Amino acid sequence: MWTLADDSFLVRHRALFLGFLGALLFIPFLGGFDFWYPDEPDIAQVCQAMYESGDWISPRRNGVIWVDYPPFLYWAGCASAWVLGGVSEFSLRLPSALGAILTVLLVCRQASRWLGPRAGLWSGLLLLTFLQFAYNAVSYRTDMLFVLGIGAGLLLYVEGSGAEARWGPRILGFAMLGFAMLVKGPLGLLLPGLVLTLWHASRKEWRRLFELAPLSMISLVIYIPWAAAVAAAMGKGDLIHELYAQNIERFLAGARGHEKPWHYFFNRIWVDLIPWSPLLPFSLWWAHKQRLWRDSRVQLLLWWFGAFFVFLSIATTKRQVYLLPAYPALAILMGWWISTLANSESEEPRASDPRPARVLGIFFAVLLMVLGVGGLVGGLGLDMILGRLHLQRLERETIGGLRWTIVAGGVLFGALGFWLWQARRGHVLGQMERLAAVTLPIYLTVFALFMPGFNPLKTYEPQGRWLRSQIGDSHWIGLLNQELGFHKQGAFGYAIGGLVKLVENEADMESFFRANPDSVVLVLTKKASPILASNKHDWQSVLLRDFTGPFEQDVAPYTEPQDPKAEEGTPALPLLRAGRYRYYVFRRPN
Repeated sequence: MWTLADDSFLVRHRALFLGFLGALLFIPFLGGFDFWYPDEPDIAQVCQAMYESGDWISPRRNGVIWVDYPPFLYWAGCASAWVLGGVSEFSLRLPSALGAILTVLLVCRQASRWLGPRAGLWSGLLLLTFLQFAYNAVSYRTDMLFVLGIGAGLLLYVEGSGAEARWGPRILGFAMLGFAMLVKGPLGLLLPGLVLTLWHASRKEWRRLFELAPLSMISLVIYIPWAAAVAAAMGKGDLIHELYAQNIERFLAGARGHEKPWHYFFNRIWVDLIPWSPLLPFSLWWAHKQRLWRDSRVQLLLWWFGAFFVFLSIATTKRQVYLLPAYPALAILMGWWISTLANSESEEPRASDPRPARVLGIFFAVLLMVLGVGGLVGGLGLDMILGRLHLQRLERETIGGLRWTIVAGGVLFGALGFWLWQARRGHVLGQMERLAAVTLPIYLTVFALFMPGFNPLKTYEPQGRWLRSQIGDSHWIGLLNQELGFHKQGAFGYAIGGLVKLVENEADMESFFRANPDSVVLVLTKKASPILASNKHDWQSVLLRDFTGPFEQDVAPYTEPQDPKAEEGTPALPLLRAGRYRYYVFRRPN
């Protein structure tokens, strides 16, 4: 009897099993590393401001109303912080982890109802272990709750769209799409609405198609009250401009960054669905070969993924995470395909070809064993390897501090690879079960050890504490970084518990210092030459050189390499490093 046979304990208690796995993977290590740029510090700063001010209507970033995202993620973060006693990495990330677990259970339930209990378990297990899904489950971003809203909305709607339509599930489905709008904006209704429009139109269900318009009003009734309230606070024109910029302008142009070629998602999806991505084309081909597209539920899954994929590929602005709401559909299709492997040696007409799964299991077994040997050798010889690489001191120290984590990871990967290799001649479904099993300790190791270990290269917290010690009671620091200054405001602002003023030139710096005489200005090193050259003595004399206190203990100061043309005896200038960038720190000139 196979572990995941229809009458096995895990299949019969699949919801409990998946809930336990989700809680084990996603919850324990949420507070193990700081908020990482991009996105997390920006959103955390807004939530922190909302939590402290009590203004739950107008999200504020750096003191200004900021509606890049609607408020639901901030509401969830504030509620979690209130229950857990304050804003922290754990309290703010917890809603994303819970949203991920609920999405997995929802997919398991729906696939079980449609395709049987074993397909339900496999569908939930695949979604749980997709790389992009697992990473966002432990992050403070809008995407996981957005996935929950869209997935629940579409699947609930389908429950009420059988031969005898029921209004209750369909109304509840559109209410969940309204929730998705409160998480990430109008696309929470527009993209699922496109999916349902194509689904009904392809089936020539014209009455159901026309009923989508009044049902959409339910979503709008949930979203519009907040939009009207924030429009009153910031001005209707400003809100309309922001909605246009965040949705239509992002679709038509890359004015706010993330401009990518049309084939971007064709490349990224293989990474997102690791370790299961190689099975995707075989699952789709099997569904076509079995003519499953005649089934209305399979049609919905195909339209769900297809509409998202094509629409987002046409858009100018693309990010890897944008396609995440379509992955529950793929999890159900691929879970169904894997569940039929149990019947591959019989005359079952819908049995799937076991060879792709067999090759995938062998490939990952070999890969893990190679990584295991590489980790063991690389960890033990790390000093020699680092000596050959051109790394900055913090990078060298951070990676060097991971020596025994790398060694332990190598031993674990090698052992898991060997265990998976032993299943190569057994039943192919057992091989897939082992592949699913090895992903769990790998994710646990990454979340518990590797991500906290790399935290010094990603965090802004030590820098923030040091800057706070330098500015005393001031609420502001200045930042000169024309290319990325707007994006870095949240990272520095959250870390110092204050506000960040963008400056563009020396005159702006002087103006900032007049208004904030006890503060500092950070200047990106490659932007500092004109400032240092314009009044060399005055500006160089006020570069902060006393990197002491908490900052010294967490992150060593950096020194700009000596200019070969500099006069003999000219001191090298100290730098503050944050993320991949280095800054000079200036005080007010005398």
